[in-house]
Amino acid sequence: MKLNPKLMALLLLIALVAIFLIWQGNRHSGTAANPADSSTLAVPSPRSGTSKLRESNLEADRLLVAEGANTDATVSQFPIKEYTRNVVSASKPAGAPEGEAYVHIPSAGRRISFDPNQIGEFPSLDTGLKDTVGVRLILADVKPGTPVRVVILDGGSFPSAEGVAQMLVATDWHGVAFEFTTSANIGSHRVLVQAHGQPSRILDFNAIDTTHS
Repeated sequence: MKLNPKLMALLLLIALVAIFLIWQGNRHSGTAANPADSSTLAVPSPRSGTSKLRESNLEADRLLVAEGANTDATVSQFPIKEYTRNVVSASKPAGAPEGEAYVHIPSAGRRISFDPNQIGEFPSLDTGLKDTVGVRLILADVKPGTPVRVVILDGGSFPSAEGVAQMLVATDWHGVAFEFTTSANIGSHRVLVQAHGQPSRILDFNAIDTTHS
C-alpha cells in the first residue's frame, strides 16, 4: 500500500515535534537537578569575634541609612548596646548631675556613652572637620514635656535647624536628641544643653583634620 506524500510529511512533522518535546523535558529536568554550578555557589568564610562585631556595626549603620538618618539621633530603635562606655567616666563622680550622653560619630564608626563631671561638662570627643554627630542626652531629673534649649557656643551648625540655638522638648525617656555638625575649623566646638529650671550640660567636640592624622 502506497502512502500519500502529504500524509507522510504530516507523520514526519509529528515525529519531529515529539522528539523536540522529549528533548526539552530532559533539558529542564537536568537544570532543576543542578540549579547552579558548584563553582558559583557562595561559601561563607569563617568569622572571628572582631569581624562579627564589625559586621554588627555595619548592619546597624545600614539600618540607619534605611530609616533615612545618618546618626542615632532620630532612629526609632535606639541601638544602646552598640555604645562603648567612656573609660574616663566609667565611675560617676560624686555630685555630678543625673543623666548621661550617648554620642554617635558615623564618620569614625564610634558610639560612646559617658557621664558629666560635677559642673555638668562632658569629656571632649574627637571628630572630623564638618563632621555630623548624633547626640542623645538623658536628663533624668527633667520631666517629659519640659522645654530644653540647645545652644552652639564655638561654631558649627544644626543640620535640622537654622541659627546657633534651638528649642527642644524633653521626651518620655527624659531627654533630648539632636544632630550637630562641626565647622571647617580645627579645635573645640562646645554645645550647651539646658532644661528649664535646671543646671546646664556642656558637650565638647574637638574637630581635627583626619586627612593628616
